Amino acid sequence: MPKLNNFKQLSGNVLLGLGGAIFALIIGEIALRIIGIAYPSFYQADPHRGHALIPGISGWWQHEGKGWVSVNKDGLRDKNYSKEKPENTLRIAVIGDSFAEAIQVNAEDTFWSIMENQLPQCQRFENKTIEVINFGVGDYGTTQEYMTLKHHVSQYSPDLVVLAVFTGNDIINNSKTLSPDDRFSPFLVKKEGKYVLDLSFKETETYKWRNSFTRKAIFSTINNSRILQLINETRIAIKQSRQLLGTQTETESQDVLQYLDFTPELYKNSDPNWQEAWNTTEALIKLIQQETQSINSELLVVTLSNPAQVYPDADYREQYFNQAGVNEPFYPDQRIANLAKQQGFEVLTLAPLFQSYADNHNIFLHGFENTIMGSGHWNESGHKLAGEIISEKICTTEN
Repeated sequence: MPKLNNFKQLSGNVLLGLGGAIFALIIGEIALRIIGIAYPSFYQADPHRGHALIPGISGWWQHEGKGWVSVNKDGLRDKNYSKEKPENTLRIAVIGDSFAEAIQVNAEDTFWSIMENQLPQCQRFENKTIEVINFGVGDYGTTQEYMTLKHHVSQYSPDLVVLAVFTGNDIINNSKTLSPDDRFSPFLVKKEGKYVLDLSFKETETYKWRNSFTRKAIFSTINNSRILQLINETRIAIKQSRQLLGTQTETESQDVLQYLDFTPELYKNSDPNWQEAWNTTEALIKLIQQETQSINSELLVVTLSNPAQVYPDADYREQYFNQAGVNEPFYPDQRIANLAKQQGFEVLTLAPLFQSYADNHNIFLHGFENTIMGSGHWNESGHKLAGEIISEKICTTEN
């Protein structure tokens, strides 16, 4: 009888402890939701592009800037649009990388939202409905943007395709040689003198794991629990030796330009691997031009600004480029502009315009208070300026 009583007491204590733990987890989950702490995983494996946004997911991005991210039913960081284009509608599709995805700011502050609001004011589009649909996904190179156009954008019958080229990493991302070994994405590669698509990423263990039912189930569970998200984010932060919430700030001892993701080879093009990366990039843009023509759409290529090009201190900026042996800070932009002249598509070069604006207004167009001002992605000011300039270009360009 005493043993039975001891067993009952032990069972009661276990149940009490379990109940207390469950109660604590519930309180912790509620508290994290009230505070607004969330670290969802926004991406899933994709057979055409390596990765893509998860349809229907939403949450805060807080590592760089702070943006509420909501992905629509078709996997786009945008509101829902019908695939069938409504009558009397000018439909514009934006394809690009993290600058187009723009999770660092709220959707209403992105350049594509500003375009959708500005273009109806253009006399040329009077009485037309304007739809600007964002297909941008972080860490995309031009090959993935081409695949996005071919397999997804074409379903929406756009009148205009805007290709946002961030030369800061797109050229590297387009090269299988220059890209990190663990990058799983399609590549355009040269075989026997001809460019062909290389989809071998689908055979890698990394892709197979990320595309597995087990991995999808694990991250689906994590995405539905703020506590599990916090634990997972802490694990990643420890692995990468970084702080949560991107709280790194500038100090007097830091040379801010070391955070501008500056790659001197991009501006010199003297290395054979870089020459091939540039040739591949140009071949990809030509493929995108051909694809837009095949779906009866126009193409506008917009080259974005690199942080070092538009840092709002001309003397500091010039000294930095000189130390790196770079004679022409706008070489990447000029190269793509030259391609546009050869191929006959429209191009808009933002970097010189951004540099002039940043200098004249002494304003940072890249960077956030919780990172390093002048570095990284566009902030709200950068997006606003880009949206206005692109809108003006579209408004004044005759087809």
